[in-house]
Amino acid sequence: MSKHDEYFSMMESQLKKWDAEVDKLRGKGDQISAEARAKYDEQIKAMRASRDAANKKLQEMRTASESAWQNMQEGMDAAWASMKTALERATSQFKK
Repeated sequence: MSKHDEYFSMMESQLKKWDAEVDKLRGKGDQISAEARAKYDEQIKAMRASRDAANKKLQEMRTASESAWQNMQEGMDAAWASMKTALERATSQFKK
């Protein structure tokens, strides 16, 4: 497996993991008050938007040439960091 293929495999696996985490958080959101639920739903929406942006970037990278792929990797890594931060923030706020 090439480095390129390994990267895509790793990123697709991470997307599936994050989807599961967001779904898990969404289920726990049913246990909070209506006021907190509105804020919580907004965070879930932001995480989904970050996830969709990361997936879009991944799909763009899949069709890019090798040289373009290397340049796009920075953007992909930034999208990943954003998704990770959003997920960690929501998880920590729910635990409060």
